[in-house]
Amino acid sequence: MKTNSIIINNIKKDQQFIVVDNEKKTFVIILTGEKDQVGDVKIIINGKKTEVQILGIIIGQGKQKINLYTLQDHLKPESKSDLLIKSVLFDEAKFYYQGLIKIEKDAQKSNAYQKNQNILMSPKSWADSRPTLEILANDVRCTHGATVGKIDQEQIYYLTSRGLSEKIAQKMLLEGFLNEIILRIPDEKLQDEIRVKIKNKISQLLN
Repeated sequence: MKTNSIIINNIKKDQQFIVVDNEKKTFVIILTGEKDQVGDVKIIINGKKTEVQILGIIIGQGKQKINLYTLQDHLKPESKSDLLIKSVLFDEAKFYYQGLIKIEKDAQKSNAYQKNQNILMSPKSWADSRPTLEILANDVRCTHGATVGKIDQEQIYYLTSRGLSEKIAQKMLLEGFLNEIILRIPDEKLQDEIRVKIKNKISQLLN
């Protein structure tokens, strides 16, 4: 079963994708521009034995506001969806995330996962994460979670004590934090393109 990757560089209201029987798809949300973003990414899983990944890398800056809503809507049995979205927020950037896993009553034996992790790089940056579940079937497996925190100062101290500057240490830690997302993308060429884009963006914002 070949995996198709769909890149989403801008979000908009009521953006919806349908996945059918035996499809394997990866949706990659990459928001690294300077403009405000508001929108939805709704994945309608209307097939058996489908596998869906929803991956997200969000880098906020300035006074940017990003509002993202995701939906993993399981309509048919024996399907799997796995969402992992990470944000790094600089300056006064604000990120509001709301995610819903919905398991319909006929979607028995579905597996669904949802995780959102956020790093605040400034005292004025802000993240609000609200993952939720709506389960109407009884034979399913679902988990969700969210974290909001600052860059690990103990790791910064360790790296600077080995001779790195603080900015280089921060850059390494942020790239490592986001690399977990990149490694999940099935297309290696696409991995390399996104990795370069993220490195350049982080370098720009740390300088």
